[in-house]
Amino acid sequence: MKVEDCGSQVIVEMEREEFFLVVSLMSEALETGDERDFETRVGASMDEVRALLRSLPDLPLGSG
Repeated sequence: MKVEDCGSQVIVEMEREEFFLVVSLMSEALETGDERDFETRVGASMDEVRALLRSLPDLPLGSG
């Protein structure tokens, strides 16, 4: 994974497998998270994580 700090933006380059792992972990956190302490553990509200997941591109699982 490569992360470039551009001030107000961060550019992340990662392998396709890493991308799907991150999406899976975020989805799992939503499914199993307790709303009362989700923000404390994750650092974002459940609604913020849902919005982030919806904004991600719909990539094919293979190398495209």
